[in-house]
Amino acid sequence: MAHYTDEIVFRSRKAVPLVGTGELQGKTALRAYWQAALERQPDLHFTVQDVFEGHQMLVISYTNHSGVLATETLYFNDGGLVYQAAACHRA
Repeated sequence: MAHYTDEIVFRSRKAVPLVGTGELQGKTALRAYWQAALERQPDLHFTVQDVFEGHQMLVISYTNHSGVLATETLYFNDGGLVYQAAACHRA
């Protein structure tokens, strides 16, 4: 959580069944999402496939513990903290 700003905005359709919304705002909401995800899937892990770098951003492609291909896009502020992020999963 130290890598995120207090005002982090995170979007993922995987959050909807866990916390009731696909857009999480703030560290408290993001922490609750990850806690729910880890409680539901204690074997949750990721294998990085590739990393793409842009201007103050990264896109990480990975497979999750179920073999589903996904990406996460992270936007960084001038201080190097993530202020916005989004996860996309292959349908």
